[in-house]
Amino acid sequence: MKKAINSIFVFLMVSLTTITTIAQSSTSYCTKYNDFAQLRNGKAIINGDCLQHANESSASIIVLDTTFIDSQSDYKYYLKFANLHNKEGKTYKVKGTNGRMTSIASTRCGLVFNHNGRDYWNLTARCTNTNPYDEAVDTRSMTIELNKIVNGKATIVETTTLDKEMNLDEGYNYLCVELDGQEIKVMGGKNGLKELLIHKLTPEELRINDGCDHVNVGYLVGPGAKISIERAVLTKPSTSDSSNGLPITTQWTREALDSHFQASKNPYEGYWVYLDRDMEDTWLKLGGRYTIALVETTNGYDLIYIDGAQVKKSQWSFGMKKGEMTKTIFTDNFTGKWIDSTFELIDEDVYAVFESGVILTFKFPVYKSQVRFSKVLDIQ
Repeated sequence: MKKAINSIFVFLMVSLTTITTIAQSSTSYCTKYNDFAQLRNGKAIINGDCLQHANESSASIIVLDTTFIDSQSDYKYYLKFANLHNKEGKTYKVKGTNGRMTSIASTRCGLVFNHNGRDYWNLTARCTNTNPYDEAVDTRSMTIELNKIVNGKATIVETTTLDKEMNLDEGYNYLCVELDGQEIKVMGGKNGLKELLIHKLTPEELRINDGCDHVNVGYLVGPGAKISIERAVLTKPSTSDSSNGLPITTQWTREALDSHFQASKNPYEGYWVYLDRDMEDTWLKLGGRYTIALVETTNGYDLIYIDGAQVKKSQWSFGMKKGEMTKTIFTDNFTGKWIDSTFELIDEDVYAVFESGVILTFKFPVYKSQVRFSKVLDIQ
């Protein structure tokens, strides 16, 4: 599986045992460009481009997406969110189970993962001040907590405190968990994903999901908090011959491609080899130094995998689809779809551009990355 104070802290930990959980319909990619239908419930609203959910109760609220993830599968899940009740020096009213109102000065929001219907993990962020009544020596920071909840008991597993890498007021931050075999990697930041901490799973933690077929992810709104979600992304392995509806298998063989290219008058059709990359490795990692083939279609090109896979090398075979390029009104500019090394489809704000007829650049601005290929001019 490939990141304040005392009395308030105790209150928050106790509230973990009395959580409202709401299941929602499945999604793999929610962004500010849609209406977040998959993560909404009766209390959540759409405000402009974002999903917002305020919690005026003394119990944390969890909203689950009902996308089923195999309980033994690796996956990556991140939110880009803000806590709109995170103003320095301000308190927020909540109603307790006895009906009485109380104030909370340090609220928290975050994400939930590996929720198996009873036990789960969460990753939360909350800000505190060291000396709120003495500006001369006061400092503000954000504490990121990785918690596991087993049989209703919450345990803080890992924690880290940041003072520069995150927005410490009501601005947006990224928070991400990546499950990879024997560990949980936590990433986050105000401008992107940077590694914050790694937790090595114990044998007992690896057995938490024993007997469960699937798990779910979602978000958490602590007492008094108000979350505003701009982006929610779940990446999980594909288990079929398609990637989010885009077919992976094709009928192309080496002989068929060679014959097709020899007869083609389109200068862009042919074989293209990996040239270089400019990647933010905490967002995207190079899955291989690919050789691909471009085959013209009615509205652009199909990208056909030839070789070069390094991640899941044994699962990639000659002739599988690596992506698509669709024409735009601009010459040599295309919208793109890219199937990553784990067979996940990346199609949000993906672009492809031909340069000088011999360079093809695939751009992934959401992930601050690009990969370039060069044309093979002589087919042997």
